[in-house]
Amino acid sequence: MKITRWVAGGMTLAATAALTLVPAGPAQAFPQGACGHSYRKVATYPIAKGAKDGKAYGTVTLYHSRTAHRKCAIARVAGSYVGKTSYLYVALFVDRNGNKKYDGRDTGVADGSAKYKWFAGPVYAPADNLCVQFTGAVRIGSKPAVHGGTPEGKWTHCG
Repeated sequence: MKITRWVAGGMTLAATAALTLVPAGPAQAFPQGACGHSYRKVATYPIAKGAKDGKAYGTVTLYHSRTAHRKCAIARVAGSYVGKTSYLYVALFVDRNGNKKYDGRDTGVADGSAKYKWFAGPVYAPADNLCVQFTGAVRIGSKPAVHGGTPEGKWTHCG
């Protein structure tokens, strides 16, 4: 499985029919909205697995764009934990060969940092008509990381 790490180094914006490369400021400068205008929300899962207090530390959301032919994932911290994170992570895996196992041509993109206090991502992958898994993780202070996303081993959202 090939994993590519995407770093917030810049993002491309459409402006009056011309594409302009805008250098990124702080990693948290990207708005906490969707992945782009053509992206629609597909699913949201809580980031709660491993939480000792039973609370969700945030959510991880999958988006899909039929025009861009890509899927996108963003992990967000829940309201009471905003600004308290010591690490935040999001990953999106694509089952390119259709066998619903991690192998061969399967790919993944991930984004995580100790600097992220509100959200991680967005991460994008070409995934039209391909199954995906997506996950997020949050660590608050010195507590163990809490995870969430598609159920382990399940490839979903294949459209």
